[in-house]
Amino acid sequence: MLSLIYGAKDPILDDKNHYPHIFSTIPSEHSLNEAVVALLQYFEWKWVGIIAYSDVNFERSSEEIKKEIIKIGYCVEFLIIVKKYIIKSIIQKYNANIIIIFCSIYKIYSTFHVYSKSSDKVLITVTEGKFPPYLFLTPVQHSLHGSLWICIHKEEIPGLKRFIQNASPTTLPGNTFLDGIWRKNDSSASKGGLLAIFYESPNIENSIRLVHGVHSAVYAAAHALHGLLYKPHMRENRNEPHLQKYISWQLIYHLKTVSFTTSGGNTEKHFDERGNVPGNFDIWNLVVFPNWTLKFVEVGTFNSSAPQGEKLELNVSKIQWNSHFNQVPKSACGASCSPGQRKVLREGHQVCCYDCVLCPDGEITNSSDMNNCIKCNEHQWTDERRDKCIQRETEYLSFHDYLGSILMGISLLLCMMSTVIYLIFYRHRTTCIVKANNLFLSYILLFSLTLSFLSSLLFIGHPRNVTCLVRQMTFGIIFATALSTLIGKTMTVVIAFSATKPGSKLAKWVGSQITNISVLLLSLGQVTICLFWLICCPPFPDTDTKSMAGKMIVLCNEGSVVAFYIMIGYIGILAIVSFLLAYYARRLPDSFNESQLITFSMLVFCSVWVSFIPAYINTKGRSVVAVEVFAILTSNAGLLGFIFIPKCYIILLRPELNKKEHLMRKT
Repeated sequence: MLSLIYGAKDPILDDKNHYPHIFSTIPSEHSLNEAVVALLQYFEWKWVGIIAYSDVNFERSSEEIKKEIIKIGYCVEFLIIVKKYIIKSIIQKYNANIIIIFCSIYKIYSTFHVYSKSSDKVLITVTEGKFPPYLFLTPVQHSLHGSLWICIHKEEIPGLKRFIQNASPTTLPGNTFLDGIWRKNDSSASKGGLLAIFYESPNIENSIRLVHGVHSAVYAAAHALHGLLYKPHMRENRNEPHLQKYISWQLIYHLKTVSFTTSGGNTEKHFDERGNVPGNFDIWNLVVFPNWTLKFVEVGTFNSSAPQGEKLELNVSKIQWNSHFNQVPKSACGASCSPGQRKVLREGHQVCCYDCVLCPDGEITNSSDMNNCIKCNEHQWTDERRDKCIQRETEYLSFHDYLGSILMGISLLLCMMSTVIYLIFYRHRTTCIVKANNLFLSYILLFSLTLSFLSSLLFIGHPRNVTCLVRQMTFGIIFATALSTLIGKTMTVVIAFSATKPGSKLAKWVGSQITNISVLLLSLGQVTICLFWLICCPPFPDTDTKSMAGKMIVLCNEGSVVAFYIMIGYIGILAIVSFLLAYYARRLPDSFNESQLITFSMLVFCSVWVSFIPAYINTKGRSVVAVEVFAILTSNAGLLGFIFIPKCYIILLRPELNKKEHLMRKT
């Protein structure tokens, strides 16, 4: 059976499986809830209270709106069912600043009559319309000032006011309904006729709502019938009895598809899949002036059929909030989390109740009330407020740094010292002490130490492809050459003095190039290691963002840690061999005790590089490079100091000791 409802409709009738032929010209409860939720979302009122008058419909509506609010992630602090009136002390114990009121117009006074002082809450009244001025009594005046009212949109019906104004038992004789109203409201009728009776009724808004519902229902039925009866085959046979049943179910189809505009409106109406017209609501702001007069100011509209994002139109500048708020009120269980913070749910509370905690290092939030922090990308870090990512500060051992400048100065100073020693040796190359231990190998050793001091400069400065490729290998090959030279020098001494023993097999090696060849072969061993390293997994520039917070360390990735430690291990083997040979030759005649000096230099070398490995592993940032540069300079300085400084002392300060007679006497 087809039913066209023009008043309130139970939401259960929206179920088209059970009630497929019921239509309503009053916006549904669902669209009203949608309007309330849209208003809450617009102002971001996430923490609200609900008060409903003790009525089946209002209680059901309050429960439904609560579900809708929770569905969008907002929270309801309380839901109170009021039987008579609101006790202010009950509301004051809650901290929600927004209260949604479900109440009929004529219950406004009875509900609020003890809530007489100015409210520190914003009330959102969901009712059938605005109440007439004469209901506005002093006890509720301050309570409702600044409140927002969501009412069904009303369109002016042309001629309605004139019809009511002229209606009377005289103009409409025989109308028993009108006669009853006239007798019941005799005093009002004598003053202003039916118009006065109508507009002074406490149920005026509900009555007007029903009038508009009837008006829309008539238009809907008329348009549906027009669409049905003016089909070609219906115009000719509309009075035939067999078509009456056909007309009944065809009318339902036309109601579902009808689209019309009433004579007093500019909004197109149609029925949705639930049989309801689109929800069109006006949003009013109740303003109370100092002279106790009131005014409803229209501040917005809501149209449920509009595109998403355009349903709610609001002019916030027109809204006057009550005296407790000098700006748009806020309502939240916790304070708003500013950018740089994230929300942490309070244990045992609703999802809207949270505390704010600062984002951890490397993460930000760039807007308020974010649930999770956003991680900065690898080359960025957080600023102090943790609300934006900034470029990390790059760090490397620079020539302009205090530490880099000192190491560079030491390197150049030691390089100059080795050059000066080379010049001293070259100037006094014909003296006995210079010629005593293979002059050619001494030159190679000095040249290797000079290059080794200079190679440390490759570790300072911004790492680039070229420097990363050559710095470790340059150091490794040069240092291996220096140690190979020490082995060669020690072998020279051992062969020379062992050959003097009767029957010694080493006599045939005296004066040969065996020591020079050994230096070349031992150096080529390190060259081979470095070539394999360079071919298989060469070093390259890289960045480290893990070791130091907020900084990006620019470094040379060694490509293969194994290859690096093999290179260091080979240097260590050469050092041990040199130390053992020198220790073996330590008891040779005093005039040729260079082996003792090599022994001391190897002790220094081993101490430095044994300490280097754990320091290198545990140090971060530019200090890693500084540790290696320090190890290179210290170990090279040990060789330079222990082997060549004593000889320079004799050459320059004790020349009498640098004579053949003195050396022969010592022997």
